[in-house]
Amino acid sequence: MNPANRLAQASFTAGPAALLGGWLLMRPIDGDLVPGPWWTAAHAVWLAGFVMFGVMTAALRGVAGPVTGGWRVAVDAAVGAAMIGVAANVVQLAIDLYAGFTAVDGAAMRALFERVKGYPGVETLVYSAGATLFFAALVALALILAALRRVTFVGAGVTVVGVAVMAVATFQTGRDAALVAVGMALIWLGVLLLGRGPDAGPSLGSSAGIGTNSAGIAGPQAP
Repeated sequence: MNPANRLAQASFTAGPAALLGGWLLMRPIDGDLVPGPWWTAAHAVWLAGFVMFGVMTAALRGVAGPVTGGWRVAVDAAVGAAMIGVAANVVQLAIDLYAGFTAVDGAAMRALFERVKGYPGVETLVYSAGATLFFAALVALALILAALRRVTFVGAGVTVVGVAVMAVATFQTGRDAALVAVGMALIWLGVLLLGRGPDAGPSLGSSAGIGTNSAGIAGPQAP
């Protein structure tokens, strides 16, 4: 199997698995600003996960295949937005890791984050709109691919429900709520179904056209 195909296949598992894995790694410190091994491990896993989400986004562009007109605009816009969202999360997580390595306690971490967010545009581009853009774009891309019959409606629906559950739980009860993990697990299942294409076949490489017509990665925010 072509290494690019293997990487694309792995991304549909590794990205959402890392999202949930990082959440679980934060549980020993209750999701708080506590520098140390749990913070570092969780954010390193999230960082790797969003890199894989980038690979997954590129693979989904391959799943769309050749499209023209308004559909091409919609697909490329969703893919571009997803990549911007991934970049925002990667930057955010790099900052989080730096804070975890350099701060001596939670107060020092909080002060560092406040300084970073004080720079013009950082709050919006990295920590709020930019960080959540990936998930909004993932929803849009899943629905577009379903409308194009490139993926199953079940896969798109589970993905959309997963994102919705995670978002509602986060805004209503906070990122530490168990329902957030349920949403992440649903995203994982939905993304796996998306990666299997319209007939839920075993080969992503054949349905996505990886290496032939594929194009060219918000997650938990630091407080």
